[in-house]
Parts: sequence; structure tokens; C-alpha cells
Amino acid sequence: MNIFLVDDDEVIRMGMRKMIEKADRGWTVSGEAGDGEMALKFLDEHRDVDLLICDVKMPIMDGLELVKIIRQKRDYDPKIVMLSGYNEFDFVRSAFMNGACDYILKPFKKDEFLALITDIENRIKKERQIEQTTSENNDFLVSEILKKLSKCTVSEVEDHVKRLTDLGIKTDYSYFATVRVMVDQYYKQFSAEGQYNKELNMVLDRLITLGSARKGFDFITCIFKQEIMILAFAEDDEKFMEFAGKLHELLNKGDEEVSVTVAISNIYNDLSKMPESFAESEKAIMSRFYLGQNKFISYESIAGKSIDIQYDIEPMVKDLVHNINLCDYMKSKEIMDKIFLDLSYCNADKFRKYIHDIIDMLSLRIENFGNFVAMNSAEINFYVDYLNTFRELKTYMNSLLQSVIEFINGEREKRSKRRIEMAKEYIAVHYYEPFTLNDIAEYVELNASYFSNLFKTETGINFSEYLLNVRMDKAKELLRDPKIKVYEIGNLVGYDDAVSFGRAFKKKWGISPKEYRNSVY
Repeated sequence: MNIFLVDDDEVIRMGMRKMIEKADRGWTVSGEAGDGEMALKFLDEHRDVDLLICDVKMPIMDGLELVKIIRQKRDYDPKIVMLSGYNEFDFVRSAFMNGACDYILKPFKKDEFLALITDIENRIKKERQIEQTTSENNDFLVSEILKKLSKCTVSEVEDHVKRLTDLGIKTDYSYFATVRVMVDQYYKQFSAEGQYNKELNMVLDRLITLGSARKGFDFITCIFKQEIMILAFAEDDEKFMEFAGKLHELLNKGDEEVSVTVAISNIYNDLSKMPESFAESEKAIMSRFYLGQNKFISYESIAGKSIDIQYDIEPMVKDLVHNINLCDYMKSKEIMDKIFLDLSYCNADKFRKYIHDIIDMLSLRIENFGNFVAMNSAEINFYVDYLNTFRELKTYMNSLLQSVIEFINGEREKRSKRRIEMAKEYIAVHYYEPFTLNDIAEYVELNASYFSNLFKTETGINFSEYLLNVRMDKAKELLRDPKIKVYEIGNLVGYDDAVSFGRAFKKKWGISPKEYRNSVY
């Protein structure tokens, strides 16, 4: 708490300073003065004084005159405690009438003096808490009314405007317009929780610096979804473009990483046009999709330039399904580029809806596409909804196609490997049974020709050679057991007669089964 001492008696001032400083309660004596005139000069330069302790009787300008002038100025509003003698109570009463909050009689005791300052400090804290709560409540109510005005019907405008007036907002200006502000890098904040809201609040803080230019002009603001909405009033219709231009310049100044787009509606003199004004500023800010980032956009400059088209996406989706299934990225990209060309200058919201519809249809028709989208749905929906510009969304969609095709290739590779593993597992268990390549292909649910090629790709040898290797390895193992007859072993590894078995064994190992057994024992 900053305390200012005013008394023509230097000894009394020194005594009060020592008591305050020795109390060690976080209080600071920010200055002293010997009369009211000196005190006013100090206060004009130091608006942060919380408590003024002032003598009633002083030369040049007494305490009563000082209190009266302070309360008339209203530029600063310190608490005022009067120092008086027993015979000066009429002066104290006058001081109370002019805005003093307490008094203390001279001579006073240290404990009495410090207790009074403590009481004043507690009052200040309580009042500031109330002021802050009231201010926050009013700001919240203004924000909620502004959001409702942005979506209301003409018949509801009057009630909402009256509520603003009841909260102390001056709305009886000659003209009004709505302004919207969007931070261009919104999508880049997806991975940084809270970062975008921080930047929006930074924008609001910068808006406050324009408050000094509010003569004949005023505005209220709120954060709504990913943008700042501003309802501005003025006596002069030229003020709006000047304000919006200054706003754009201010918000894009000195920060290379953060750029801002500002859009303004037409200017109206009829409050019933408020819904129309909000709709115009929304269309203007959304036209950033085609115009690019870091722009100042007036509704007048873009009116009538967006196209409301009906686009049949079915043929394009059909072609995409075919080429994605073939994992042909270049053909798929060509189709996506054509879709973006066909939709050029369609309303931005409708454009995004078409892209969502295309993604949904592809997800239904291509299993792995649907799986990829399901695993990344939050990110995909976010980028489709909030990427700033046409160019960025086009780049993202082509990147998405490439990622999906890589995913499909990977899934097919994993599935192919699993099918071959299934075939190998079957052979390892059923090697002694009579089966063909067609039987195994049917077992792993693949076309026989595709399975044959895939098997050789994955194992490095063809199916018949692999089966022979398994059977002959098992035959060698069995031949090491002298209790099993040689002719029985052929039957145990899948051969109907000993001759066929002997021929196969010699082809594989270069010696007959009997010769192998003799070499072992």
C-alpha cells in the first residue's frame, strides 16, 4: 500500500514515516508534502497513492481544500484520513462531507495510528475485491449479450440492446458496425493446449490501447469460439474503417509468429440491422479462406463473390476409391486437385462440408481408409474445419491421401505376412497330410495364383519346395530313431509309398534314407 503524508509540521511527518516503516507490513511512504498545493502536484504525477494522511490546517492550501479538489478531479481516488486537534472537529466534519474516510486526533499513539492504517488497508482490499467481482460479472454479462446479438432475430435485438444499456453501455450513437478478429495460426496451436486462447487474450489486451481514441466512438468485445467479436458504435461513420485499419495494424505489429485477420461489416444507422451486420462480418472473416492470411477485409469488398454451388461428389469419390485401392497416389492427387478446382469460391463453410462428405464416403467404401480416419478423426476434423486457407487445406488433403495410401500399403503388407505365417503354421502341423497349394490358398482366403506369388516373395522359395523342405527335415529327424522302420517314415511325412519317399529324400539330401540312417549309426 502506497501512503502519502501531508502536514506542515516536518517533525510530525517524520514521526509518521518512522512508525509506518518500522511496522514492516509492506507499506510504503511514497512521498511527503508540507501543504495542499505541493500535495496536488505530487498526486498529479503519482496516481498510485492508496492512502493520503493529511492535516486539516496548513498554509497556502489547507486539508479541506485539498480533499475537495481531489474528489472533483476523479483521475485518482485515494483513501483520505484527516489529522486534527480536539478543537477542529467542525473542519473534520467538512472533510468527511467532501470525501475523507476517517480521522485521527493529535497527538496520537503509535498503536492507534497503525491500527487505523491497517483498518484502511482492509477496507481498500475489500472494495477492490468487490470492484473486481462486479467488473468481471459485468464483462461476462456483456460478453453473453454480444454472443446472443450475433445469432438473434430482428425481433430480439431491442431486448438485448436494452440489457447492454442497463449495464452502462452507451448504445445511442448514430452508427454501428461489427468487427471480427481471428488469429491466423489457429490450427498450429492444436498440439499446444490453451495457447490459442492465450493469444486471443493478448489480442484483447492490445485492443485496450485503442481506448484512448474513443471520443465519439466506443466498442464492446467478447471471445466467441475461435474469434474475437467487436460491436462498435460511433457518431461519425468514417471512424469505423479508421478503427478497423488501426486494429489490423496494431495486432500485426512486432510479432512475426502471430498474424491476425480483421474483418468489418457494412456500417448501419438502424439497430434492427444488427443480425445482418454480424452475418456480414462473419462472411467477411470466412473469406480469408480464399484471400489468405494477415488481411483487413471489408464485407463490401467481398459481397457477392462467393458461389453457392451444388456439386455431385459421387463420380469423384468413385474414381478416388479405385485409385486409392490401387495405392496410386499421383492419380488420387490429380482427382483431389480437380475437386478443389471445381469447388473454388464456394462458400468456405460449404466447401469444408463437401470435404467432410468425401472423407466419410471414402471411409465407408475402403476399409483401411475408414480405419485410418477412425484412428486420427480428431486431428482430421480439426484441420478440415480450421485450416486457414484454401491452399493450406488443399495441401493437407493431398498429404492425407499420401498418409492413407502408405497406411493401406502397410496394412496389406502386414496382412500378407500374416497370411503366409498362417500357411507356414498349417504346414508345420499338417505336413504329413495330402494337400495342395490350392488347399492352403483356400485356407488363408487368398486367390491361388496370388498366394503362390506372395508365398515365394515372402519365403524366397516356391510352395512345393518349402513343403518338401519341411517334410524332409522331419524325415531326417525320424530316421535318427532306430525303432521306426525306414518304410514307415515315408508314410509319416506324407508319402503313400516308400519309392516316392526314397526318390524325394535323395533329391533333397543326395543320399537314400537307408544310407542316411547308416551314416548316423
